[in-house]
Amino acid sequence: MLRVETEQHGDRYRLTLHGSLTGEWVAVLERYWKTLVRSVPSARITVELSDVSFIDRAGEGLLERIWRRGAKFVASGCVNRHVVDTIRSRNASARLSTARER
Repeated sequence: MLRVETEQHGDRYRLTLHGSLTGEWVAVLERYWKTLVRSVPSARITVELSDVSFIDRAGEGLLERIWRRGAKFVASGCVNRHVVDTIRSRNASARLSTARER
């Protein structure tokens, strides 16, 4: 199960996730996120993962897509911090490779 709490201040949105980001819940979050971005293209999004108990591979992939679109992450707990650090480092490596090829 996944619960998403949304807090809005102007064009800033904080999505606080509670539960597991797995299976069907990944699709639910993706639809919610895409709807938010379509309705408010200037939205600055922060995703808080402090109360997430498990993230599967599909959930990690979604978080990476959200991060690539400019979202910030707040994470606590070893596993959640590891997922966020992995996403950041994987994308930092890709950016460095692209920059070197130019």
